[in-house]
Amino acid sequence: MIMSQVLEIEGVRVKQVKSITDARGTFVKFHPSNDLKNSLDSVALSFNPNLGTIRGLHFQVEPFAEEKLVSCVQGSIFDVIVDLRSDSKTFGKSASIELSAENAIQIYLPKGIAHGFQTLEADSIVYYGISGTYSPESAFSIDPFGDIGIRWPLQNFSISAKDSNGISLSRAISEYSEAISN
Repeated sequence: MIMSQVLEIEGVRVKQVKSITDARGTFVKFHPSNDLKNSLDSVALSFNPNLGTIRGLHFQVEPFAEEKLVSCVQGSIFDVIVDLRSDSKTFGKSASIELSAENAIQIYLPKGIAHGFQTLEADSIVYYGISGTYSPESAFSIDPFGDIGIRWPLQNFSISAKDSNGISLSRAISEYSEAISN
């Protein structure tokens, strides 16, 4: 887990949540960050039955740009973020972190951060708290294998056609970073 790398991205916060375990099992309560508390519009779960599934890297532009609170509640994932905000000190930088049910880490992503992941275990479930509304016209995917330079941990993977045909990082930066930052 490369937590320091993720913490270098401006505005991103990482929090390990507390869990309570007894004979019945484990209870974990995820808390929206102060930034997201008043703008949490939806909660989503991503069910991923296959080891190596890649989802993303997704982002939306204004007026539908989203803040996200991401956690892995079952299994584990290799989580990747990219800063697309032209007014950010970490503009164009990427980082990764392992999120798992075991480490109970939640990560807050401000607007303008592209997000994706690869499952490290079969049957991984990812929880999202999301601000904003999904807008297909404002939603984009960055090619996770192109000029972004991500070293995905598993070489056997499954990915959707939409995600594998995403735009290049350089195109995302040149065409959409202003629409994210405004």
